[in-house]
Amino acid sequence: MERVLLSEKLLEELNVLENTISEVIKKCDLSITKCRDVIYRFKKQISSFKFKNTDAEIHFFKYIKQVPLSNLVYYSELRSFEIQFPVGNQDVQKEYIQKKMDKINRFFRYNLDFTQYIEQEKNHLDENYFTRANFRDVNITYSRHYYRDKDFSTSHDLLLAKLFANKRLIEYLQKRLAKIDSDCPPCDECSESELRWTFSNTAYVELIYALVSVGAVNDGKIEISIIDRALCRVFNHDSGDIYKIYSEIRRRKKSRAKFMEDLTRGLEDRMDSADAG
Repeated sequence: MERVLLSEKLLEELNVLENTISEVIKKCDLSITKCRDVIYRFKKQISSFKFKNTDAEIHFFKYIKQVPLSNLVYYSELRSFEIQFPVGNQDVQKEYIQKKMDKINRFFRYNLDFTQYIEQEKNHLDENYFTRANFRDVNITYSRHYYRDKDFSTSHDLLLAKLFANKRLIEYLQKRLAKIDSDCPPCDECSESELRWTFSNTAYVELIYALVSVGAVNDGKIEISIIDRALCRVFNHDSGDIYKIYSEIRRRKKSRAKFMEDLTRGLEDRMDSADAG
Protein backbone atom coordinates (compact mmCIF):
# COMPACT_ATOMS: atom_id res chain seq x y z
CA MET A 1 0.00 0.00 0.00
CA GLU A 2 2.85 2.39 0.81
CA ARG A 3 4.32 1.93 -2.66
CA VAL A 4 0.95 2.61 -4.27
CA LEU A 5 0.60 5.80 -2.25
CA LEU A 6 4.10 6.88 -3.26
CA SER A 7 3.20 6.41 -6.93
CA GLU A 8 -0.07 8.28 -6.57
CA LYS A 9 1.63 11.14 -4.77
CA LEU A 10 4.31 11.30 -7.47
CA LEU A 11 1.64 11.55 -10.18
CA GLU A 12 -0.01 14.41 -8.32
CA GLU A 13 3.30 16.25 -7.97
CA LEU A 14 4.16 15.74 -11.64
CA ASN A 15 0.74 17.05 -12.65
CA VAL A 16 1.35 20.17 -10.57
CA LEU A 17 4.67 20.74 -12.34
CA GLU A 18 3.00 20.24 -15.73
CA ASN A 19 0.34 22.82 -14.94
CA THR A 20 2.49 25.43 -13.22
CA ILE A 21 5.86 25.42 -15.02
CA SER A 22 5.95 26.47 -18.66
CA GLU A 23 9.74 26.32 -19.15
CA VAL A 24 10.29 22.77 -20.39
CA ILE A 25 13.87 22.19 -19.26
CA LYS A 26 13.14 23.37 -15.74
CA LYS A 27 10.02 21.20 -15.60
CA CYS A 28 12.03 18.18 -16.79
CA ASP A 29 14.78 18.75 -14.22
CA LEU A 30 12.31 18.91 -11.33
CA SER A 31 10.32 15.92 -12.61
CA ILE A 32 13.43 13.78 -13.09
CA THR A 33 14.53 14.50 -9.52
CA LYS A 34 11.15 13.49 -8.12
CA CYS A 35 11.07 10.28 -10.19
CA ARG A 36 14.58 9.33 -9.12
CA ASP A 37 13.69 9.84 -5.47
CA VAL A 38 10.73 7.48 -5.70
CA ILE A 39 12.71 4.87 -7.65
CA TYR A 40 15.45 5.03 -5.01
CA ARG A 41 12.89 4.45 -2.25
CA PHE A 42 11.38 1.55 -4.18
CA LYS A 43 14.80 0.02 -4.71
CA LYS A 44 15.63 0.14 -1.00
CA GLN A 45 12.37 -1.65 -0.24
CA ILE A 46 12.34 -4.20 -3.06
CA SER A 47 15.95 -5.32 -3.54
CA SER A 48 15.78 -7.75 -0.62
CA PHE A 49 12.00 -8.06 -0.50
CA LYS A 50 10.10 -11.30 -1.07
CA PHE A 51 6.65 -10.78 -2.55
CA LYS A 52 3.82 -12.83 -1.09
CA ASN A 53 3.14 -14.38 -4.51
CA THR A 54 3.94 -14.07 -8.19
CA ASP A 55 0.91 -11.91 -8.93
CA ALA A 56 2.06 -9.34 -6.37
CA GLU A 57 5.51 -9.20 -7.94
CA ILE A 58 4.06 -8.82 -11.44
CA HIS A 59 1.75 -6.05 -10.24
CA PHE A 60 4.66 -4.09 -8.80
CA PHE A 61 6.92 -4.28 -11.84
CA LYS A 62 4.15 -3.95 -14.45
CA TYR A 63 2.18 -1.14 -12.80
CA ILE A 64 3.58 0.41 -9.61
CA LYS A 65 7.21 0.78 -10.66
CA GLN A 66 6.11 2.06 -14.07
CA VAL A 67 4.86 5.32 -12.57
CA PRO A 68 8.30 6.67 -11.63
CA LEU A 69 10.23 4.69 -14.24
CA SER A 70 8.19 5.62 -17.34
CA ASN A 71 8.05 9.25 -16.24
CA LEU A 72 11.80 9.23 -15.66
CA VAL A 73 12.38 7.94 -19.19
CA TYR A 74 9.91 10.43 -20.66
CA TYR A 75 11.27 13.53 -18.96
CA SER A 76 14.87 12.47 -19.61
CA GLU A 77 14.15 12.02 -23.32
CA LEU A 78 12.17 15.26 -23.44
CA ARG A 79 14.98 17.18 -21.74
CA SER A 80 17.54 15.78 -24.18
CA PHE A 81 15.30 16.67 -27.13
CA GLU A 82 14.75 20.25 -26.00
CA ILE A 83 18.37 20.91 -25.07
CA GLN A 84 19.46 19.91 -28.59
CA PHE A 85 16.58 21.64 -30.37
CA PRO A 86 18.04 23.69 -33.26
CA VAL A 87 17.76 27.47 -33.25
CA GLY A 88 17.73 27.60 -37.07
CA ASN A 89 14.85 28.13 -39.44
CA GLN A 90 11.59 26.20 -39.41
CA ASP A 91 12.72 23.64 -41.99
CA VAL A 92 15.71 22.70 -39.81
CA GLN A 93 13.49 22.43 -36.74
CA LYS A 94 10.91 20.30 -38.55
CA GLU A 95 13.64 17.99 -39.84
CA TYR A 96 14.98 17.60 -36.30
CA ILE A 97 11.51 16.71 -34.98
CA GLN A 98 10.84 14.29 -37.83
CA LYS A 99 14.12 12.45 -37.24
CA LYS A 100 13.18 12.00 -33.59
CA MET A 101 9.74 10.72 -34.57
CA ASP A 102 11.30 8.30 -37.05
CA LYS A 103 13.56 6.96 -34.32
CA ILE A 104 10.60 6.38 -32.01
CA ASN A 105 8.62 4.69 -34.78
CA ARG A 106 11.57 2.35 -35.34
CA PHE A 107 11.38 1.47 -31.66
CA PHE A 108 7.71 0.52 -32.04
CA ARG A 109 8.38 -1.52 -35.18
CA TYR A 110 11.28 -3.34 -33.55
CA ASN A 111 9.17 -4.12 -30.47
CA LEU A 112 5.89 -4.70 -32.30
CA ASP A 113 5.08 -8.01 -30.61
CA PHE A 114 5.58 -6.64 -27.11
CA THR A 115 3.67 -3.45 -27.96
CA GLN A 116 0.69 -5.48 -29.17
CA TYR A 117 0.92 -7.69 -26.09
CA ILE A 118 0.57 -4.62 -23.86
CA GLU A 119 -2.02 -2.77 -25.94
CA GLN A 120 -4.22 -5.86 -26.19
CA GLU A 121 -3.98 -6.24 -22.39
CA LYS A 122 -2.66 -9.77 -22.55
CA ASN A 123 -1.08 -11.34 -19.47
CA HIS A 124 -0.08 -14.91 -20.33
CA LEU A 125 3.63 -13.95 -20.50
CA ASP A 126 3.63 -11.65 -17.48
CA GLU A 127 5.51 -14.13 -15.32
CA ASN A 128 8.34 -14.15 -17.87
CA TYR A 129 8.29 -10.41 -18.50
CA PHE A 130 7.68 -8.98 -15.03
CA THR A 131 9.30 -11.18 -12.40
CA ARG A 132 12.91 -11.04 -11.30
CA ALA A 133 13.51 -14.77 -11.68
CA ASN A 134 13.52 -14.49 -15.46
CA PHE A 135 15.85 -11.48 -15.42
CA ARG A 136 18.38 -13.36 -13.29
CA ASP A 137 18.52 -16.00 -16.02
CA VAL A 138 19.53 -13.49 -18.71
CA ASN A 139 22.95 -14.30 -20.11
CA ILE A 140 25.52 -12.01 -18.44
CA THR A 141 27.18 -11.35 -21.81
CA TYR A 142 24.02 -9.64 -23.03
CA SER A 143 25.41 -6.10 -22.78
CA ARG A 144 22.02 -4.38 -22.76
CA HIS A 145 21.53 -5.62 -19.18
CA TYR A 146 24.95 -4.95 -17.68
CA TYR A 147 23.96 -1.80 -15.78
CA ARG A 148 20.67 -3.02 -14.31
CA ASP A 149 20.18 -4.36 -10.79
CA LYS A 150 19.02 -7.97 -10.97
CA ASP A 151 17.19 -7.58 -7.64
CA PHE A 152 15.22 -4.55 -8.85
CA SER A 153 14.65 -5.30 -12.53
CA THR A 154 12.82 -7.72 -14.77
CA SER A 155 13.51 -8.54 -18.38
CA HIS A 156 10.81 -6.17 -19.68
CA ASP A 157 10.06 -3.53 -17.04
CA LEU A 158 12.39 -0.98 -18.65
CA LEU A 159 11.08 -1.83 -22.12
CA LEU A 160 7.53 -1.19 -20.90
CA ALA A 161 8.63 2.15 -19.44
CA LYS A 162 10.16 3.10 -22.80
CA LEU A 163 6.96 2.10 -24.56
CA PHE A 164 4.84 4.35 -22.32
CA ALA A 165 7.37 7.18 -22.54
CA ASN A 166 7.65 7.01 -26.32
CA LYS A 167 3.87 7.18 -26.73
CA ARG A 168 3.87 10.39 -24.71
CA LEU A 169 6.88 11.72 -26.57
CA ILE A 170 5.26 11.11 -29.97
CA GLU A 171 2.28 13.13 -28.77
CA TYR A 172 4.56 15.95 -27.65
CA LEU A 173 6.48 15.93 -30.94
CA GLN A 174 3.31 16.02 -33.00
CA LYS A 175 2.12 19.09 -31.10
CA ARG A 176 5.57 20.65 -31.48
CA LEU A 177 5.41 20.07 -35.22
CA ALA A 178 1.88 21.44 -35.44
CA LYS A 179 2.98 24.54 -33.57
CA ILE A 180 5.73 25.19 -36.10
CA ASP A 181 3.36 24.62 -39.03
CA SER A 182 0.78 27.02 -37.67
CA ASP A 183 3.29 29.28 -35.87
CA CYS A 184 1.05 29.17 -32.79
CA PRO A 185 -0.11 26.59 -30.21
CA PRO A 186 -2.65 24.26 -31.84
CA CYS A 187 -5.06 24.22 -28.92
CA ASP A 188 -4.98 27.71 -27.46
CA GLU A 189 -5.64 31.28 -28.54
CA CYS A 190 -5.36 30.65 -32.28
CA SER A 191 -8.64 28.76 -32.30
CA GLU A 192 -11.61 30.65 -33.72
CA SER A 193 -14.21 28.37 -32.15
CA GLU A 194 -16.48 29.81 -29.49
CA LEU A 195 -17.15 26.35 -28.04
CA ARG A 196 -15.71 25.41 -24.65
CA TRP A 197 -15.24 21.94 -23.17
CA THR A 198 -16.91 22.15 -19.75
CA PHE A 199 -16.63 18.57 -18.50
CA SER A 200 -13.54 16.97 -16.95
CA ASN A 201 -10.44 16.21 -18.98
CA THR A 202 -10.93 12.54 -18.11
CA ALA A 203 -14.35 12.64 -19.78
CA TYR A 204 -12.75 14.28 -22.82
CA VAL A 205 -10.19 11.47 -23.11
CA GLU A 206 -12.96 8.87 -22.81
CA LEU A 207 -14.74 10.55 -25.70
CA ILE A 208 -11.83 10.63 -28.15
CA TYR A 209 -10.85 7.03 -27.41
CA ALA A 210 -14.48 5.95 -27.84
CA LEU A 211 -14.69 7.69 -31.22
CA VAL A 212 -11.68 5.75 -32.48
CA SER A 213 -12.77 2.46 -30.88
CA VAL A 214 -16.11 2.34 -32.73
CA GLY A 215 -14.66 3.69 -35.99
CA ALA A 216 -16.70 6.88 -35.86
CA VAL A 217 -13.92 8.94 -37.49
CA ASN A 218 -12.15 7.75 -40.66
CA ASP A 219 -13.44 4.23 -39.95
CA GLY A 220 -11.16 4.18 -36.90
CA LYS A 221 -8.04 4.39 -39.08
CA ILE A 222 -6.69 7.51 -37.44
CA GLU A 223 -4.28 8.26 -34.63
CA ILE A 224 -5.66 9.37 -31.29
CA SER A 225 -3.40 12.43 -31.34
CA ILE A 226 -4.91 13.71 -34.61
CA ILE A 227 -8.44 13.61 -33.21
CA ASP A 228 -7.15 15.21 -30.02
CA ARG A 229 -5.63 18.14 -31.92
CA ALA A 230 -8.81 18.67 -33.92
CA LEU A 231 -11.10 18.60 -30.88
CA CYS A 232 -8.70 20.80 -28.92
CA ARG A 233 -9.23 23.48 -31.53
CA VAL A 234 -13.00 22.96 -31.66
CA PHE A 235 -13.46 23.05 -27.88
CA ASN A 236 -10.60 25.44 -27.02
CA HIS A 237 -9.32 22.73 -24.72
CA ASP A 238 -5.84 21.79 -23.49
CA SER A 239 -6.00 18.02 -23.13
CA GLY A 240 -2.59 17.50 -21.54
CA ASP A 241 -1.15 13.97 -21.51
CA ILE A 242 -4.02 11.92 -22.93
CA TYR A 243 -2.03 8.65 -22.89
CA LYS A 244 -1.36 8.87 -19.17
CA ILE A 245 -4.99 9.80 -18.48
CA TYR A 246 -6.15 6.83 -20.57
CA SER A 247 -3.90 4.54 -18.53
CA GLU A 248 -5.46 5.90 -15.34
CA ILE A 249 -8.96 5.32 -16.76
CA ARG A 250 -8.09 1.70 -17.50
CA ARG A 251 -7.02 1.19 -13.88
CA ARG A 252 -10.37 2.31 -12.48
CA LYS A 253 -11.82 -0.14 -9.98
CA LYS A 254 -15.46 0.39 -10.97
CA SER A 255 -16.83 1.78 -14.22
CA ARG A 256 -14.06 2.43 -16.73
CA ALA A 257 -16.36 4.27 -19.15
CA LYS A 258 -18.29 6.49 -16.75
CA PHE A 259 -18.67 9.40 -19.16
CA MET A 260 -19.95 7.11 -21.91
CA GLU A 261 -22.55 5.78 -19.49
CA ASP A 262 -23.50 9.34 -18.52
CA LEU A 263 -23.93 10.21 -22.20
CA THR A 264 -26.22 7.23 -22.74
CA ARG A 265 -28.35 8.06 -19.71
CA GLY A 266 -28.51 11.74 -20.66
CA LEU A 267 -29.66 10.98 -24.19
CA GLU A 268 -32.25 8.45 -23.02
CA ASP A 269 -33.58 10.91 -20.41
CA ARG A 270 -33.85 13.61 -23.09
CA MET A 271 -35.79 11.32 -25.41
CA ASP A 272 -38.03 10.12 -22.57
CA SER A 273 -38.81 13.74 -21.69
CA ALA A 274 -39.61 14.52 -25.32
CA ASP A 275 -41.89 11.49 -25.57
CA ALA A 276 -43.69 12.45 -22.36
CA GLY A 277 -44.25 15.99 -23.63
